[in-house]
Amino acid sequence: MLEEITRQNLGSIRNSTFRHYARIYVDIYESFLAQVGQFGLPFETDAAPQTQIAQERAALRTLPEITSRCDGASLVYRHISPACEVCKQGVNTLTSHISFRCHRNCFFCFNPNQENFEAHLAAENDWRGELESYHHAGQVLTHIALTGGEPLLHPTQAAAFFHHARELYPEAHLRLYTSGDLLDEAMLVSFRDAGLDEIRFSYKMEDAPEVQKKVLSNMALAKEYIPSVMVEMPVMPDMEDEMRALLLRLDEIGVRGINLLELCFPYHNAEAFRARGFRLRYPPYRTLYNFWYAGGLPVAGSELSALRLLQFAAEEKLSLGVHYCSLENKNFGQMYQQNHHPELIHPTLLFSERDYYLKTVKAFGEDAVQVKKLFDKRGNTRYLYDPKAQYIQLHPADAVRLQGRRWEFAVSVNVLEERDGEPCLRELKLLRASAADCDPAAL
Repeated sequence: MLEEITRQNLGSIRNSTFRHYARIYVDIYESFLAQVGQFGLPFETDAAPQTQIAQERAALRTLPEITSRCDGASLVYRHISPACEVCKQGVNTLTSHISFRCHRNCFFCFNPNQENFEAHLAAENDWRGELESYHHAGQVLTHIALTGGEPLLHPTQAAAFFHHARELYPEAHLRLYTSGDLLDEAMLVSFRDAGLDEIRFSYKMEDAPEVQKKVLSNMALAKEYIPSVMVEMPVMPDMEDEMRALLLRLDEIGVRGINLLELCFPYHNAEAFRARGFRLRYPPYRTLYNFWYAGGLPVAGSELSALRLLQFAAEEKLSLGVHYCSLENKNFGQMYQQNHHPELIHPTLLFSERDYYLKTVKAFGEDAVQVKKLFDKRGNTRYLYDPKAQYIQLHPADAVRLQGRRWEFAVSVNVLEERDGEPCLRELKLLRASAADCDPAAL
């Protein structure tokens, strides 16, 4: 079994070169955690929640109504939006905005993390030019979305956006994100006439009862005009009972489905998270990287509550689809777009169909010398040997054939980046492995 390398097990690596190399990544991760600690939000320290999560996932796997996607980062009861289907690879999609202005002040909002947030807040986006540039370049778009901020602060422009998108891309799936409290029948008529396929309400458990009532009423009204009415909301680990009641209510209304998002700390509003007694999930990432999605760090308990809600939906045999979308799931499209370039991949690299990272196997020090001698003897030239760094790099299919020997191996996880206009491979982490663990089908 592949093993995460931590400070606790680092000393058990026999090969001193491997141990020194692995320590670099342990130091990087610990430095990241120390930086996060400056926000004053502690990580969870109890291992019990991870055991509970494993048990919940095992129980869900026995249910025929549940589908696992993206190496378990996405779990689906019944069905999901077609836009969520394509999000896995993020190809031929566009999400645009009119502005980042919003009349709400959600404590978990991550928009301030996004690049050039203040500029987008102060000025409106040239959405028309954006659509036309894609079209003039011959770019195929199958799914087009309008988000914000709150798009319904600009209802005329929002309708115009979808009209123009439908003109340029007649077959595209068009969707709108909104908090829903500003929606009225006149807007719905304009969106219907523009060809809107899906309206996705961002429901908020912390809203006042009268606001929740209004949004639920607008969902029911939207069903009369828009083919697919969806809901999207972060899962609050301290409001599980309320969310069960919400699922039942949405099912009564006839909502098509709901996306249960893993609640994240967006690197600001720490006081609001502390006031609610929230902690951060540990570890926050399986692989540490500069992800495009600006959502932040996962909150402990949110995933466990989401899994329980999936179980509840199955037990109640609800008609609506329920999709658990974890923070990790948000990053799959980025990994696919960065790494799915067969023409750039060295023969020792494997493009993983499980998580879209590029993976190779390394042996270090004297182990690397011995592996090289064996490969040279066999006439196998599919390797990279770096005498300065003292490692040999192998394709996993070649490494798995080295079972039964005492050599220590690491699975190396990588991404493709562009530097100075040239593709460059960047290593992100090492996983301790035996030769048997290097089966390409398992990576």
